[in-house]
Amino acid sequence: MKTAKFVDEVEIFLRAGRGGEGSSAKKRTKRGFVNWGGDGGKGADVYIKGNPHLFDLSKFLNKKVFLGACGENGSSNRRKGRDAPSLVIEVPLGTLVKDGQGKVLWEIRDCGKILLAKGGRGGKGNFKRKEIIPPQPGESRKVILDFRICADVALLGESNCGKSTLISKLTNLKPRISDFPFTTQLPVWGVVERDYRVFTILELPAIIGGKEEKLLGLRFLKHTQRAKVLIFLLDAEKPPYEEKISSIKGVLNKHGIDYSSKKTLIVINKIDKINDKNLPQNYLKISAKENMGIKELVDKIFSFLR
Repeated sequence: MKTAKFVDEVEIFLRAGRGGEGSSAKKRTKRGFVNWGGDGGKGADVYIKGNPHLFDLSKFLNKKVFLGACGENGSSNRRKGRDAPSLVIEVPLGTLVKDGQGKVLWEIRDCGKILLAKGGRGGKGNFKRKEIIPPQPGESRKVILDFRICADVALLGESNCGKSTLISKLTNLKPRISDFPFTTQLPVWGVVERDYRVFTILELPAIIGGKEEKLLGLRFLKHTQRAKVLIFLLDAEKPPYEEKISSIKGVLNKHGIDYSSKKTLIVINKIDKINDKNLPQNYLKISAKENMGIKELVDKIFSFLR
């Protein structure tokens, strides 16, 4: 996944197709000319559906206008024009569809289609009537697509506390890891599988421990809303731990994330670098780099997800 192009919100314009024109053709008979024009076809409907193989909204960066095709015009011999095929817009599962004012209209949870704009009715030809009836235009609207990552577990903490190292040990992901702060700049998520059991885990960039303009994780906190378990990851070398926990909770409260409705797991990382006896006993202690305590952590997460 190319996280450098991660996009989680975009506004698009869509318009369903106009109906085809009715025909004004006439047929010559022994008694003179009679109206013989067919009806126009229906304009294309515009649908939205989920695609489990999409993971962000970057496909919409270069295309934000979607126009449905017009119905085919009617023709002579009472031939009806063909209806235009529907236009289907695919988005990642977990996307919220909002109107222009930000009101949520739908949440895309599966691959079923939802009608966004109805195509116009085809015009009526002059067969059995004196004049043709003009076609109807298709509906149009602007919508906001707001993608929310569907992860069971969200990993939060300050910069350089070992979040990327931990997620690399739990999953097959290979995020960028370094000793420099603020290495993770975009959300990273993957799948953890142990003994036929599975959960998804999300790592956010740092949300505490620096100036606000450097705390890139603040922009992506909305992606924790669907998580059932929150992991507060602390650096064993950077006490006081209670102060860091309070800071994380304060950030979540400020951004409207109700952490009290979720399971919370306090984890102290990098215990290989200090004396374990000096650490609080009520927190889970691990060393992601040395694979210490990883099994206990995974078992604890699975117990929370039952």
